[in-house]
Amino acid sequence: MAVFLGWFRGLAVVVLLSLAMGAGAKPLIVVGTPELRYRMELNGVFTGIDIEIVRAILNDLSIEHEFQLIESGARIIREAHQGRVDMVMSFSFKEERAEYLNYPQAAYKDLSWHFFVLKDNQPYITFNTLEDLKNLRIGAVNEWAYTPEFWNSDLNIVKVSRHTLLVEMLLNRRIEAAPMNTQEALYDLRQRGLDKLITYLPKPLVSRPYYNVFVKASVHPEMARLQAGYDQSLKKLEASGFVADVFKRFLGQFPLE
Repeated sequence: MAVFLGWFRGLAVVVLLSLAMGAGAKPLIVVGTPELRYRMELNGVFTGIDIEIVRAILNDLSIEHEFQLIESGARIIREAHQGRVDMVMSFSFKEERAEYLNYPQAAYKDLSWHFFVLKDNQPYITFNTLEDLKNLRIGAVNEWAYTPEFWNSDLNIVKVSRHTLLVEMLLNRRIEAAPMNTQEALYDLRQRGLDKLITYLPKPLVSRPYYNVFVKASVHPEMARLQAGYDQSLKKLEASGFVADVFKRFLGQFPLE
């Protein structure tokens, strides 16, 4: 009987320790700026193209996770530097970012950024080089990676904290042009019936891949396994048609022309 009680007590201790460790385990924190169709919260649920794809990858790898949307890109960068988040959605590659972020090999989206203008101004605005825009007020999101040439130019740049402000600034004629994600902006304008008022200039400012990236300062115990398995998991989702289906669900077609 004493042997049995000793065994039972030992088992109870193991179970309690396991529960305590499980209760103390923190989910992987995945963050991004809100962007319609890509990263948003609907009825208390985080969804969108990036969130659905990242969620599928993390579920495939059996990694507990939590999504957070942060309005300011500058704040996300600060949080990453300090290791308070583990993964950041939808960042383009910049040399200075590689100092505190690890990039995967695979990306599922190449985004173009065009200058959007009022249709009644379009005949008077051309864009072949940034010099063509020097007499205009250009809206842009602070800390957003458009191109180094854009930020280093002598353009009259009106900085804002988030992309959702740019359309209203165009409509109110507070700016004459603003670079925006072409697919997302076109979809949003069509949904709001504003495509009759706002259009974009033919030449893109930039077109490049966007990645979901890993924070070097993260101390999450699953980070190494996530980085090792991310690319292969994404390739499986692409091969199965899941990624294309997600784009169709949120943009109506894949890709949106």
